[in-house]
This record gives sequence, C-alpha cells and structure tokens, in this order.
Amino acid sequence: MKSFKPLHKEKIMEAVVSIVVLLIRLLLGIILGVFSIYLSLRFFDRMTKGIDELKELKKGNVAVAIVLLSLIVSVGTIVSKGIEKFEEVFNPYYSIQLFFIALIMAIVQIVVVILIAIIAIYTGIRILDTMTSGIDEFKELKKGNVAVAIIIAAVIYVVSFIVASSISGIGNLSIFKPETMATMVGLG
Repeated sequence: MKSFKPLHKEKIMEAVVSIVVLLIRLLLGIILGVFSIYLSLRFFDRMTKGIDELKELKKGNVAVAIVLLSLIVSVGTIVSKGIEKFEEVFNPYYSIQLFFIALIMAIVQIVVVILIAIIAIYTGIRILDTMTSGIDEFKELKKGNVAVAIIIAAVIYVVSFIVASSISGIGNLSIFKPETMATMVGLG
C-alpha cells in the first residue's frame, strides 16, 4: 500500500490562490463578455435605422438572426483575445500597487479592444455597403433576405478574425505594461 505525503501549507495555499484567480478571471470574463455583446448590439441597432431587431426576431426573421448571431460570435471572439490579458494581472511578484495598476490597465485594454471591434465591424459593413451600391442591405434584412444576411455575416466574421489576430499583440505594447504605467505615475 502506498503512503501519501501530507501536503505542505504552501502547496495548499498555491492551489487555493489559483482557484480564486480562476474564479475572478471567469467572473470578469462573463461581465466583460456580456457588456461587450450588449454594447455591440446597441451600436448595431443604431446603425440599422428602420429595423427593430427584436420585433424582427419575434416575427421569425432568419436574416436578422443570422446577422445578430455573427455579430455576437465575432465580438466574443475579439473580446476573448483581450480577456486573455487578465492572466497577467495576477502576477505573484506584483506589489499591491502594481496589481491595481495591472488591473486598471487590463480593463482599459479590454475597453480599447471592444471599441476596436465595434469600429472594425462597422467599417466592414460600410465597405460592403459601398461595394454593393445597388443593394440596400438593411432593407433586404428587414424583408428577410437570407442571402444578404449571409454576406453581411461573412464580412463581420472575416473582420473579426483579422482584428482578433491583431489584437492578441496589444498587450505587448509598452503602454499596457503595468511597470511602464507605474513609472509614468511615479510609483516605479
């Protein structure tokens, strides 16, 4: 029969801290994910004057559902890249001041990511609108034109994949490093 070594207090503490960090990251991810989706849907609603998305969904308008689905998945994809940076906030070597600076910088970074996502998707849709001058995409969506919805969704997806891959490097910018910000505010 094997005998088990008792766990050291340090190992137990390390396990507890890692679980707490995981739960905090999960909670922040959920909050920021829901916020970014809400914000992007509100922005899309303002962009599509003449379409009441909820009313169209209640009527079973599949075209509107396709576009909203692509928007939600795309924003989620982009924001997930920004949320990855929250891992760096919980660096065990950070002082309490550096921890709070890192937390603030991670939140600023995710806000920047959300804004970039919304602007990029808006720009992609506007470019599509320019390229298809004979089609009023939003009127077609309201009529339930699934073909137009698929093209709009494709543009949203492509833009989001490109933005998501570019965003992954945003945390490497020195302005988003907690040490840089600590030096700028006189703490480092």
